[in-house]
Order: sequence, then C-alpha cells, then structure tokens
Amino acid sequence: MRTSAEAEARRVLAEHGIKTVPVPVERIAARLGASISHRPFEDGVSGMLFRGDDDGMKLIGVNSSHSSTRQRFTIAHEIGHLLLHKGRPMILDAPGRVNMRDSTSSQATDAEEIEANSFAAELLMPSERTVEEFRKRMSAKGDKKVERVVAELAKRFDVSPQAMQFRLVNLNLVLPG
Repeated sequence: MRTSAEAEARRVLAEHGIKTVPVPVERIAARLGASISHRPFEDGVSGMLFRGDDDGMKLIGVNSSHSSTRQRFTIAHEIGHLLLHKGRPMILDAPGRVNMRDSTSSQATDAEEIEANSFAAELLMPSERTVEEFRKRMSAKGDKKVERVVAELAKRFDVSPQAMQFRLVNLNLVLPG
C-alpha cells in the first residue's frame, strides 16, 4: 500500500530530477531552503527541524555522533517533516516550530513520525529502484544469501543494513527476522 508520504517522496525525487542512488539528501534539503547543522545531541536525539515563523528560516539539526548512514536517514526524515507537518510551536529568541527525531520516532507510536519515516525510506530507497536492484542481485549467478544482498544494497543506497532490511520487509521482498 502506497502512502501519501511515499507519494510526496517520489514527487520530490522527480521534481529534483534524481534518478540515481545514493540520493543526495543534503542537496535536496538545500534546494528546499533548509540549512543543515551537524552537532552532538543528547543520546536519544537523532535530529530536529526548526522553522522560524517570522523569517522563514529552516534548520535541520543532525546528531554528529551518529553514523553517516543514520545522519542521512535523519536528514531525509526531517525533510519529510518539513514537507508534511507543521511542527509544534516553540519559543526561543523568536517564535518558531520544531519537530524532533528521537528514540521514540522509530517505534511507530506517533502518526507524524511514522509518516516521516515512510517518507525517508522512500526518498533514500525508492521502492521501484530497490525492488529492481534486489531482484537483479537475487537472480545473479552464484551463492546469493539474503544477508549478503542486504549488505550490498545498503552500501549501494548508502543506508544502514538495518534500514535496508526493514525496507525490504516492508516491500514484501524478504521475511521479517
């Protein structure tokens, strides 16, 4: 089942003329007017999106302590929030709105977090391309174990093996576990 979040991710890829992987998420963020700041955060925080109400500022904060593949997923996740959700009001020195990506974001308990994760997965691992690459590798001659294909695809798409495994399960290409 395709979601509106996935449709939005496909629209972004098409609008920016991106047909290859790995998807340049930092370039997409910049084209959307968002600056990216890599800084160490508390352990449970992967990233955040801040939008200024008055000046139109958009800032994606990314936990620099995380792996590069996790940082890429976080950026894609925050782009999802930018395009799909208004965020919660926050007052600093100026009014703005914020979305946080923390340890509960991947637990499928908040609708906006689920949508942002779905958007990020489709942006970084476009379904059509992922299915095509998976089937091509599985049909190649030689000993093709699913774990090896997952690792190959993770490297090709510049995502973590865990993210790729989860994506393949969600695309009904492999069984969970």
